[in-house]
Formats: sequence, C-alpha cells, structure tokens
Amino acid sequence: MPNQEISEERVGYTLPRSSRIRQNRDYRRIYRSGKRFSNRAGLCYVVKTKKPGTRMGFVTTKKIGHAFARNRARRLMKEVYRLHMAELSPHYEVVMLSGIFLTGATYQQAEKAILSLWRKAGILVK
Repeated sequence: MPNQEISEERVGYTLPRSSRIRQNRDYRRIYRSGKRFSNRAGLCYVVKTKKPGTRMGFVTTKKIGHAFARNRARRLMKEVYRLHMAELSPHYEVVMLSGIFLTGATYQQAEKAILSLWRKAGILVK
C-alpha cells in the first residue's frame, strides 16, 4: 500500500502542538522577559527555559497587509521552523513576529533571513 509508505515517511516532518506556543500568557511572558533580536525577516523574542526542546510562537500583525499576506508570512515562518527544528538549541522559547519582507519573499529568501535571525539570537546550533 503506497499510502502507508507516504504517511510513514512524513511522520518525522510534522509540527507537533507541543513545539508551539499557544497560550496568551506564554506570549506575554516571553514579550516581557525575552531578549529581542531583529532583521528584515522580523522580530524574535528569546527566553531560556528549563523545559526540554524548543517551543516557538508565530505572530503577524495587520501592519504587514491583508489576511492572505499575513497567512503567507505565518506559513513561511512555520515551514522554516518545521524543517530546521532539529538544528535549534534546546531549552528555549521563541516568539517570532513577521516583517513585511516575508509577504513577498520566496521560500529560499525567507529561509535565509529567518536562519540568519536565529543565528543572531544564538539559538541555531549549526
């Protein structure tokens, strides 16, 4: 059955809920106590924690455009995170705010800018 083979291959590439920040109180705590980094991809607030793994939240504001532009920027950020989760240092919580650059960027441009932002923040291992 080819469908089972495809689903088994994709298991390692999912973005589990446990690796995302979903609670409003977590976002507020990270904004308040996090260290801020920025580049053309947007802003990044980083907090060191004792919890295993890295959790990330994604935010887009109305300043960067209509709903389709905000959704595209958010999808790009999530996709870069999903594919590079294993390269991030553990014990961090990160909130990413999209910049207007991501609304018109290709995946390769977005990936390069976001990885550069993570390097600047010191959470990218490689």
